[in-house]
Amino acid sequence: MSNLSELLPSGGGQNLVEFVASGTLAKGVPVALNSNGTVSIVTSSNIASLIGITAKAIANTATGDVNVWGGINSAQSSLTIGTDYYAQTDGTITTATGGQKLGQAISATTINMRNQP
Repeated sequence: MSNLSELLPSGGGQNLVEFVASGTLAKGVPVALNSNGTVSIVTSSNIASLIGITAKAIANTATGDVNVWGGINSAQSSLTIGTDYYAQTDGTITTATGGQKLGQAISATTINMRNQP
């Protein structure tokens, strides 16, 4: 095998769950579980309900895939291998430690998500 993509199933790996989106969600963004069972982009008011990262873009009210805790998300870009990444309250994923830790980059496009906090 020559690269990581040969080892991982398309869509980003295990722990892939379908959710209905509340709002339009881009691929690779951190999402929180709402009380009605939908997911929305992480904000300062819902970061405690962070559940995972979108595997693909999801239109408002459509059903789409989310890589949840313990999964592997391959919808990123420009990651540094071996670096920890965090969900920020503005819905971004960065190396800044001020947000909730998601996991560690295992390739330039893939985060190995930690187990549920």
